[in-house]
Amino acid sequence: MNDPPTDSSESDGATPNGTNGGQPKADSVVGDQVTVAELLAAIKTLESVADDRSPLLQLDKGQIAQLLKAAGRVAHPGRAARRQLIRAQRSARKVATEELRAQDETQLQRTGIRRQTQSNRSLAGAPPRPSAEILPPPAVSASDKSIAILQVPRNCYICKRDFHRVHFFYDSLCEDCAEFNWQKRNQLADLREKTVLLTGGRVKIGFEAALKLLRCGANLVITTRFPRDAADRFAAQADSEQWSNRLSIYGLDLRHSQSVEAFARHLCTQLPRLDFILNNACQTVRRPIGFYEHLMERERQSTHALPLLQREFLAGYDNFVDSHTTTASGRLPARATGELNGGRGNQEATVSSLATQLAGMVRAAELSQVALADEDRQHGYEVFPTGQYDSDSQQVDLRQRNSWRLKLADISTVELLEVQLVNAIAPFLLNARLKPLMMRTPSPEKHIVNVSAMEGVFYRAFKRDTHPHTNMAKAALNMMTRTSAVDYVKDGIYMNSVDTGWITDEDPIEITRRKEQELGFRTPLDAIDAAARICDPYFHGLNTGEHTWGKFLKDYQVSNW
Repeated sequence: MNDPPTDSSESDGATPNGTNGGQPKADSVVGDQVTVAELLAAIKTLESVADDRSPLLQLDKGQIAQLLKAAGRVAHPGRAARRQLIRAQRSARKVATEELRAQDETQLQRTGIRRQTQSNRSLAGAPPRPSAEILPPPAVSASDKSIAILQVPRNCYICKRDFHRVHFFYDSLCEDCAEFNWQKRNQLADLREKTVLLTGGRVKIGFEAALKLLRCGANLVITTRFPRDAADRFAAQADSEQWSNRLSIYGLDLRHSQSVEAFARHLCTQLPRLDFILNNACQTVRRPIGFYEHLMERERQSTHALPLLQREFLAGYDNFVDSHTTTASGRLPARATGELNGGRGNQEATVSSLATQLAGMVRAAELSQVALADEDRQHGYEVFPTGQYDSDSQQVDLRQRNSWRLKLADISTVELLEVQLVNAIAPFLLNARLKPLMMRTPSPEKHIVNVSAMEGVFYRAFKRDTHPHTNMAKAALNMMTRTSAVDYVKDGIYMNSVDTGWITDEDPIEITRRKEQELGFRTPLDAIDAAARICDPYFHGLNTGEHTWGKFLKDYQVSNW
């Protein structure tokens, strides 16, 4: 139900035009000098004169002409005067609406998605806190999960309808969409004995998806360029000991295709089965090497220096690295020489020092420090300040411009190729090389989800002219789904592309903060919502027996390509 407010206690008797039910106060000022009381008196006087013109005899001819002329100008204003009045009316309505929205903002701050953002904001590089289930406030009944009624309607992010009633958790969804998304957000499935591969599982969507899968009982393999940092984040979870024996973390740089193929071969020899591939990792905005520098000290630590739980997560990966780093030419150097970013404390790894077919695995973190583009050499502490982290415990990026705002002629060849390698080529290789492993067991309930985005959709009325390289990569990923899903389904493997929903503002931080302050902008969903979306084809299929394939899914529904 999306009914407008009718209870005076909710709306304080105000109407959207801010006139208290259409009756202005007598002492309010209109313009710079005239009051409402004076205008009302003028109306009464003119109506009296219209009924009986004899009072005009008290005036001389000049005064009578002046009165009639003024009345005529009020009754029939010129074009400029009409425009001035219209502008004043619009301005007054805008001010009144903004006042009501400011009151609504107080109510929206009570929603779970807002309170969660406020409470989880981290000022240090600590791992995220465990995700606690947010329950409705005690005063909310099971039949009505709204916590407030807005005075100015909002537009639902999903169905696009206007709504007044605010769900206890979502601030940008109507009641129907909010309740459906809340149920999906908390959806579970029995994944015991299932094995899942998840790429990009260290932060944000991938991290939340990993926790969902682990808490459902899955045996999970995740990849990340920074495996030790990932191990620390998972170890910090309050329930980590309940699933620690089912989590394996591998270092893998998806830009290095030879390593991706080697990783697939390794899994085929190590895993008895594979039920679900979740191609989550992607590169949207390229970060210079300084963005990752604070992670390197931890990544370069010896395995023996790590706590026992982290060593357990990394056991398979460290065994792989140990067996492949000692060659005829000796061990790969831990560091190469040459200063990074013009005299910073870290050292730059050169391409030649990492020239190996397995560099993307055995030196996954080190590859993040190879200067490939001009921006890698230009940005230092002034844009990546030491010790400043965002709500995901990632380095704050103070650059005034990033690739989200770049157009075709501005994008470097390095970034173009990296985006294609991570977003399209790596999923292609994993889906192709791991198919024999997925077919090893006869179960017909296997899934592949290629995590996509609306940027890769063709059937949109409006398409921005920025970041064409990411649009290309997601469109290519979608085409793989459309082309190969019909082939894989013959072997009981259901392949789909899934949009995560809007959880991140990719604009530079200065623009993002300005939008928050001036427009009250917030993304409508969070990382847990996105994780629920990309896991849903598998969860829904297992729970209902209805397996979708060959589709592009947005907000849990089939959408246009």
